[in-house]
Amino acid sequence: MSSDAAKFEADFSFVCEAISGFFSSASIQKGLDAIDEVGITGWEKWWQVEFAIWLSEHEDIGGWAMEEVFLTDLRRRTEKDTIAIDMGFRMKGCSIDEMLFLELKQNDDWRRCIENMIKDSEKVETAQERSVDSKVRIRNFFVVGVYRNTDVSKKQVHDYIEQRAQQEDIPFERQHVFTKFIPNTPFGVTVF
Repeated sequence: MSSDAAKFEADFSFVCEAISGFFSSASIQKGLDAIDEVGITGWEKWWQVEFAIWLSEHEDIGGWAMEEVFLTDLRRRTEKDTIAIDMGFRMKGCSIDEMLFLELKQNDDWRRCIENMIKDSEKVETAQERSVDSKVRIRNFFVVGVYRNTDVSKKQVHDYIEQRAQQEDIPFERQHVFTKFIPNTPFGVTVF
């Protein structure tokens, strides 16, 4: 396995463990359950803030950033000359000039959530290597989506991602998709 592939594997595992740990928190589960009961929509910012707080308390995180701005390669994306990636964080022991970056999505409909995740992954592919202000480099990038998990299986979610990735000509490896149904809530979370 090449060092880049090994780094990606380690980063993917770390992100999945972090997302799983975050959503295993009783306070987050209670918040999600309340969001569902009250019928709140558009709660991505709540999730982003709660995740930032969780990261700041995590013993293996050496720093984090929200809405890090990157210039885009205008040869590949002409709509905007910048993008802001939702969350970035650095694992302790890793280079201080690079971070793992996550784009966070939320939608009640799991298919729409996956579609939005794919769009965001394509958007981030146009980002230049270093951010505008802090000059931090993207170590690896993942999208994380939360959706209502009523009557959908992990296999259905993974099959749909694979189908859409093939249609969009996006590299896809099934072992790099993680799905967890969040206990005590009607939600699921997927990372790829």
